[in-house]
Amino acid sequence: MKRRLLVTLGLVSLLCPLAGPAESDLDLTQRYLLLATKKTSTMQKELSEAAAAGYRILVGSPTSGTEMALILEKVATPPETYQYFLLATTRTGTMQKELNETAAKGYRLLPRTMIAKEQMMGGIEIVVIMERPPGSPQHYQYLLLATSLTGTLQREMAQAVNDGYVVVGMVSRGEHMAILEKPVGVQAY
Repeated sequence: MKRRLLVTLGLVSLLCPLAGPAESDLDLTQRYLLLATKKTSTMQKELSEAAAAGYRILVGSPTSGTEMALILEKVATPPETYQYFLLATTRTGTMQKELNETAAKGYRLLPRTMIAKEQMMGGIEIVVIMERPPGSPQHYQYLLLATSLTGTLQREMAQAVNDGYVVVGMVSRGEHMAILEKPVGVQAY
């Protein structure tokens, strides 16, 4: 009995080290960096760390089910680096509000990062990443159109284009979501 307890404690100590906070597992010396995770909070943390080291997002994609992945390239020299803000929600109204709040801080949507990702507890959330370049960025305003009827989406996009917006991306999850943008303070196209 005593031996079994010692073996169990030994295995637990090997599997769960009692060390302090783990150092970053990111190899920030490579030209390209792959980030992949199921949790959006982990992605934001790793993305911020990589961006501070000079990386910029090339592309994002869902992988399998609940996981998402990003490929980054080292292109900047600190402190003149890109900054990123990850938005994730299951509600389209929340996404539009957060897009515009984040855009007001100088961030711009990266359409190549729009992902419909399954949540671990069910449902599908939309994940997008916004980027702020070094310097004084142009500010944008966003309009999110969501419907399962393609005819309705076509009409709403046509009206938005007349109002000066351009289509920058689309993602689907039972309904089609088109995201449009226009520069703030600039005349319609």
